[in-house]
Amino acid sequence: MECREIKETLIEYTLGDLSHVEKANIESHLDGCIECRGFVSESKGLWSLLETWDEVEPSGDFISNFWDNVEETKASPGFLNWIQNLKPNWTLAGAMASIFLVSIITFGAFSPDTRNSIFMSADERDELILIELDNAISRETADVLSIYGPWDGGSEINGNGGFN
Repeated sequence: MECREIKETLIEYTLGDLSHVEKANIESHLDGCIECRGFVSESKGLWSLLETWDEVEPSGDFISNFWDNVEETKASPGFLNWIQNLKPNWTLAGAMASIFLVSIITFGAFSPDTRNSIFMSADERDELILIELDNAISRETADVLSIYGPWDGGSEINGNGGFN
């Protein structure tokens, strides 16, 4: 007999459920194989240990007490029970997705446009430069430059193209 066959028939051997021929074949193999002999020895030790184990008998009202405890647990209010009883609600999920989409579109449409602020700050800088230039130009320079038009809004052009 091979080691694999010994391990397959080990339960029947330890219980004594084998014929005399099969039992003799196993015992002759065990005489020559140390590994299988140790395996059988451990198996017999395990079975003897299991035989000494005291069986635990539940009380007569164990099942009814168990189901009473289950009902009590289900009936108790609490956050965890609320989460456990929460069922997927596709209507709620659709509403939340719609709100999310509308908020993204709204924030995108009403967010300040920073591109215009760059141009506005550049325009403001140019305006300040022109005001400084206007203050720096003397009256004589203004007369020389009168051919290009008035430099400030309060000046009037006289008949020969000068300022009043």
